[in-house]
Amino acid sequence: MRISMNKTILLLIPLLFLACQNEESARSVEEPVQVPVVAEETIAMAEHERLLGEAEAATEAMARELTHQVRSFETAFKAKEEEVESLEVKVLELTASLEAYKKQARDSKLSLNELRKLGSAEYKVIYERAKTVDNEAAIALYEEFIEQFPDSPIAGKARAQLRKHLTERKILENRKDATTLRTWEIKLKGEGMFVREVPAAKLFELIGRNPDSSKRGSSSEYRQFTYVWRDYVLGKGGEYYDLLIHRTNDKVDRVSFEE
Repeated sequence: MRISMNKTILLLIPLLFLACQNEESARSVEEPVQVPVVAEETIAMAEHERLLGEAEAATEAMARELTHQVRSFETAFKAKEEEVESLEVKVLELTASLEAYKKQARDSKLSLNELRKLGSAEYKVIYERAKTVDNEAAIALYEEFIEQFPDSPIAGKARAQLRKHLTERKILENRKDATTLRTWEIKLKGEGMFVREVPAAKLFELIGRNPDSSKRGSSSEYRQFTYVWRDYVLGKGGEYYDLLIHRTNDKVDRVSFEE
């Protein structure tokens, strides 16, 4: 009997297991699976309009900024174009000035060459004629040339020749009153100029004219002067020498001559 009960129990265990599975399956069929629901986020209309307004304002500001930048670029580009045009005009002006300067330089060179030739032929004629006439005639020839060709480079030579003839005329005038050294000494002694103080003007009056040059002595204690008259001493053989009168403290020390 115990054996039969054991068999019975063994048969009941699988049945119970099957019953439990069926119950769980039925329960799982009866109870639907719950799917999690995601809640949609929503905002209020006022907040939506605010955000939309901010986005539109930002878009408009960006558009204005881009427009401003474009206009600035156009203005700067236009200014650059005007600057380039201005530089091109300056380049053209400088080029024209350079060409004008070159032309002026060429014209000046030609004028200078012509100026150098100016009066050259006439000067040669006058120079040769002046050799054959006296000082007065030669002076007149050179003065006429200088008056006629004052801007000629050769006028410098003419002026030098004129000074030469004027000096020669002066020398000839001086020689008219020239006399021997002994005669000058007698005149000075006759006026007492070796023993008494006489102003220089009185001495010049006696000689007949002012000296051609004078030189002060080296003494700091005495007033020493040497006066020179060119070609005022007539020597042997008709030679002419310079007259020198040496004075100290307004008195004549000695009279001499030199070539």
